[in-house]
Amino acid sequence: MEHGPENIVLMENISSVEHFLVNGGKSRRVLDDINLVINRAEEWGIKGTSVYEIKLLLEIIANIRPYDKGKCVLIERGMMRHKRVILKHVFYIGSSDMLYNNMNVLEYLMFATAKSKVNKVLLQEQIFEYLIEIGLGHLSLTPNHMLNREEKAVITLIAAAYSDSQIIVFNLPEYEWDEVLIKAVAEIAKFIRKQEKTLILSTQNSFMIEKACSHTAIIKDGKLIYSGSVEKLRMTYDKIEVIIRDKTAKSMLEKLNRLLPGYNLVMKEDSLFIRSEGPGLNEPGEIHKKIIESGFIPDSIEINPKTVENAYEELILKHDL
Repeated sequence: MEHGPENIVLMENISSVEHFLVNGGKSRRVLDDINLVINRAEEWGIKGTSVYEIKLLLEIIANIRPYDKGKCVLIERGMMRHKRVILKHVFYIGSSDMLYNNMNVLEYLMFATAKSKVNKVLLQEQIFEYLIEIGLGHLSLTPNHMLNREEKAVITLIAAAYSDSQIIVFNLPEYEWDEVLIKAVAEIAKFIRKQEKTLILSTQNSFMIEKACSHTAIIKDGKLIYSGSVEKLRMTYDKIEVIIRDKTAKSMLEKLNRLLPGYNLVMKEDSLFIRSEGPGLNEPGEIHKKIIESGFIPDSIEINPKTVENAYEELILKHDL
């Protein structure tokens, strides 16, 4: 496959036309001074404290909304600030109303891939097997009008993955995703990457980013506060090392605080979260040893796998200070 340009999206000092009214009647830009680089064959999950902010960012990337200041380039092609046209190399999904209600899922996907040079019988078999592979085989013969909005969106994403578009923008941050659909989106993201295409999605679901994305950008109060790999976000900002689950954990809190200097212990219901407070304090094995030596044998003690949600909460808290 011939490789296109490495930089798929290049945003420099982008500020939105739109403003928010804030305290005292003052206003601030919804997005302000955004710098973002997205490369070919990356999967980006955009998350933030405001659904409106992250949705607007993807609308600007897709050339649906104008921007006021800065520079935005898609696949090395500059975009006019005030032009509102979805470019031919962009497949934009901003709603779940793109399916034809008089078709079922398999019929729609056959229609969406009509330009394919693959034999139609073989193509139908491939699509049917693919639906099974990503965990959506049960939907293959379901009429589109019987799908919920999230299911419709994922079927549209499959159509986008089979299209010729180099950039797929999946802009539905207000949607709620169950584990079945998150798994499906993660599998579709792999398929998109294999074709050297780029996926950019907006979501409030941290698990979606963890499973489906290689990179993430986080926006708070109109500012970009993180841009980089999902792995780096998890390992840098999730400070939780060990999680203890036990109904009596609260009674041991004071003793464990003395045993574990340099760590911050936080109770949430019946769970005790042990967070590292400084560099070099990331030895879960040593924490486990000290807890057992204290005579406290909890119902459950586990090493934290480092999650996007924990990292996100930590990052937002850091920027609130």
